[in-house]
Formats: sequence, structure tokens, C-alpha cells
Amino acid sequence: MPFPQNTALLGRAWRQSLGGRTGRLYLATGVAAGTVYEYDRRFQASAISRTLRAFWTIAVISADYKINFRSERGVEYLNGIHERASRRLLSCCRDNGGLFIKFGQSIAVQSALLPPPFRRELSTLYDNAPSSPIAQITPVIERSFPGKSIEDLFIDFSPTAVASASVAQVHTARLCSNPTQRVAVKVQKPEIQLQIGWDLFALRTCARLIEYAFEIPIMWSVNEVEERLREELDFEREGNNSELASRDLSTLGDRQLRRGVYIPRVFWNETAKEVLTTEWVDGTSLVHPQQLTSEGWSNKDIMQRMVSLFAFQIFVTGNVHGDPHPGNILVRQHPENRRWKEPQLVLLDHGLYVRESRAFRRQYAEFWRAAMVNDKRSMKRIAHSWGMADAGIFSTMVSLKPPQLHGRMPGHHKSGTKDQESNVRTHYDKQMELKARAVAALRDSRGLPPELVFVTRNMNIVRSNNQSLGIPVNRVQILGQYAALGLRLMLLDEAISPARRYSQVHGVAPQRDTILSRFAGIVSAEWSYVTFRIALWIANVGMSAFNLWGRLQALILGQPFTRSADVVLDEALRKALEKRLGYTIDTSLLTA
Repeated sequence: MPFPQNTALLGRAWRQSLGGRTGRLYLATGVAAGTVYEYDRRFQASAISRTLRAFWTIAVISADYKINFRSERGVEYLNGIHERASRRLLSCCRDNGGLFIKFGQSIAVQSALLPPPFRRELSTLYDNAPSSPIAQITPVIERSFPGKSIEDLFIDFSPTAVASASVAQVHTARLCSNPTQRVAVKVQKPEIQLQIGWDLFALRTCARLIEYAFEIPIMWSVNEVEERLREELDFEREGNNSELASRDLSTLGDRQLRRGVYIPRVFWNETAKEVLTTEWVDGTSLVHPQQLTSEGWSNKDIMQRMVSLFAFQIFVTGNVHGDPHPGNILVRQHPENRRWKEPQLVLLDHGLYVRESRAFRRQYAEFWRAAMVNDKRSMKRIAHSWGMADAGIFSTMVSLKPPQLHGRMPGHHKSGTKDQESNVRTHYDKQMELKARAVAALRDSRGLPPELVFVTRNMNIVRSNNQSLGIPVNRVQILGQYAALGLRLMLLDEAISPARRYSQVHGVAPQRDTILSRFAGIVSAEWSYVTFRIALWIANVGMSAFNLWGRLQALILGQPFTRSADVVLDEALRKALEKRLGYTIDTSLLTA
């Protein structure tokens, strides 16, 4: 009977046809994927691939937490989830490069509310990258100056970059307009303009996913991060920041600051949004403290100038450098002094600046004064005006010292399965409690002055620089002196101004100008300044006495002196945070 045979033949033909269609579908899919990948690589600077890598990383991290972060898991298992997530995030930022390096650094700066592995891993995310060849850099320069070639602008333009970061690289050259002038030419990498739209899209989408998956309110901060990143990519703005900082030094700085700090000149005829040309300055980077010592520089002189500079910006001018890490500071011999060694700091990279409002600058100076004279009422008033609903978790976030969640917890006992289970449950509960408090703090942070975190970051980096050089200066004393000076100048300005007065309720408001009110305002300003300086003097005497006693003890015992007042203050802060949060603070992060 032919029917069964025909059925078998039809079945075989159907399978062959289906297999052929499936094969063709796979082939077509492969060809399409390869075409998109090649187009993305050649014409979009791999922007699509980088975006998909970011989405995949966030999806895997989210799934890991959702599936494995359970109350019945052990302490080491819970911490392992944090370790995996932080390594995946670090790998994604490194593989993508470009603005993703900036994203990772932003997370590291704000990671006080995240588990410690995120801070440890992302703090290794240095802003360096391979340089682009000159054949790719030349079109960027020439499109920035229509009608001119690179030879029309520069002489002896270095074919290889002397420094390269995630979004730009630096070449040396001489100006055609002034052949004796050596310059540093900072050029934006050609792929950045192609990638920025996709990268910011990825940032917003990933932030929304995290907010949805974990109920953590972070979208409010995305616009600010995006604004800061766009500012850093505008080299004309960086040139303006540089000139403003230089002008502040020359008009408001004292003689020591004017001599002790130099900001390279900007050459505007050779500067555009993607190209910044500044004076080339030779010097030794603060990244190499041993080389500074071998050259005979005094760490105390260096740090005195550095702390004074940034205290001056924070409390007097209100224009604050947002990234004062060691790589942005050079040390050179003062060019006008040929008789003895006089260090002069050269401040570089002015892409990220914070503009403090006058109200914030005054409140911040008043907060320092209140801390020095132990005026708890004023401290509480200012803290509440900044929206500090949870002072403990807020201080952890602003001081950039995250709580350490691993290790033995308070009340931990080795004996008994029940105690171990209780400890696991306690560890899980405490992490969930910290998450709840972090969420609350992030909600409260929407009302914080936007300058606060950036200013605190500046101060923390300066503090770390001071520690890396052996704590040669009392930074608290120097910061306090400039806080006193800045507050005095603002109070005097308000006292003698005919149309402005400061009200704690309404801010700056007009009042009738009288001689008596002016005189009272001047007396109040001077009294505030005197009491502030007396409190600083008392604090300095106490810290000096403590250090002297410590040195004498070290000398008698034949041991190195390591427990300075600065170190003791850090330990006191760590213990206070441990008591407040119930977690052990990772001391290695106090100098990060």
C-alpha cells in the first residue's frame, strides 16, 4: 500500500524543509547581527555594543540579588553577592571605557550608602586609557578650527600623547603665533561625541531599572550627573573655569597664595569646545611623593599651600575645584626665586567646578564656627535646613566613609547552631535595615544643597593627600582659619551694604540703612571672627600638645610616631559611626 510510504516521504520532506528554513533563519540572523556589529564598530564607535553590555551587566546583577539575597543565607554568602556585583560593575566600566569610567568614578564617590566592596573595587577605576593615534586626533582639531590645518595652528605637535584619559588626551606643541611658547594641547577623543548620546541613554535606563527593581530613589541625581559630565566635555568652559580661578587668586588671595599657587594660561585663539590649549608647565606630580622628597621639597610647605588653596576656594571665593586628586597638582620651583627652594603648586584640569551659592557658603562657614565653639543649637539648625533627617546615615554619606558589613557582628557567638543562625539573621536584617535607611537618606538628599557633596569630596581628597605625605600640616586649623575669614568678609559685606541684610528665616532681605545698624553689624562680624579664631587657637594648642606628648612617648619607647591628632580624630569618627550604625568600619577606606 503506497499511502504509508507516501506519508513517510511527506514527513521527511517536511522535516528537511523545516530544517532548511531554520538554517536560513540562523544564517540570516547571524549575518544581520554581524552587519550591525560591524556598522556599530566602524561608524558608531561601538556605542550600541557598549550600551548592550551595560544593560546585560545591570540585569545580571539585579537577578543575582533578587534570587540569592535571602535571610537564610550565611554571612560569607551574602557578602559574596556584593563582591560579584561590584566586580561585574567594575569590569563593565573598564570594558566600555569613555564616559563609563566617569560613571564608575561617580558611583565610587557616592558609594557611602553601598556595601564596601563597591567602594573598594570602583576606587581602582583610574581615569587613564590608551591614546588615539594622531591620524584620528587631527580631524578633531581641524573641525574645531574651520579653514585651518593642524600645521596652521601648531609647530612640533607631538605625534604621541604625553597623557591620556578616558575622554581626552594631551599633546605638546609650540604655537605658530608664538614659536617660543610651548603649550599643552588637550584634545577630546573622536569617539566621545558619537558615544555620549548612547552612554547617557544607558545611564538613565540603568538608573530606572535599579530604581524599579530595588526601590532605591536615584533618578533625581541622574540629571545632575549628566550636567556635570557635559560640563567636563566642554573645553571652553574649562578654560573659563581656569581663568576664573586665576582671577580669584590675584584679586582675593593673600600674598602667600598668590606666590604659592599658579594656574597655567589659556590661549583662546587655539581653544574650542573639543580642544583646549594652555601653557605647558614642567613640574613633579604629587602622585610621586618619593620623587618630591628626593628633590628636596618640604611636605609641610606643599600641604600648607594645597590646603590653603582649597580652603580659600570653599570659604572665600565659592568657586571650588571638583577633582583635586594628586594627578592634577604639580610642584615646581618658583620661577622668580633663584636663591632658595620655594615650592609653587601648579593646579591643572579645571573641567569640573562647583559654584557655591552665597547662602550655602555662609551656612557652611557658620557650621564650622558652630563646631569649633561647640554651638550645638546652630549645628542642629543648619543640619535641619539641609534636610538631614537621619544625622547618622547622613554623616556617613557626606564623610565618604561607608559602613563595613562583613566580619563579626556585635553580639556574635561561636558556640551553638542557634547562635550562628541568629547571627546570620542579624546580619541579613542589619543589611536590610541599612538599605532602608539609605533609601530614606536618598529621599532626604533631594533637598540637600547640591554643593555639599562636591565640597565634602574636595575636602576628603585633600585630607587623603595630607595623609599620603605623612600629615605634615593641621588641615583642620587651616580650613578653620579660612572659614573664619570667609564668614567675616560676608558679615562685613552685609553690614555695610545699604540694600542687603541676612535673615536666618528669609535669607538676604532689604532693610532700612542706618548708621547704628551698620555699626552693630560690623561689631557682630568682628566678634564672630575673634571668637572663631580663639576657638581655633585653643583647638590648635590641644592638638599640638597631644602630638608633642605622642612624640615624647614614641621617643622614650623607641617606636615611630604614628598616632597624631589627625589619626586619633579619624579613629574617633570611626568608633562613633560604629556605635551609631552597629557595623565595623573598614579602616582602609578612611584614607581612600
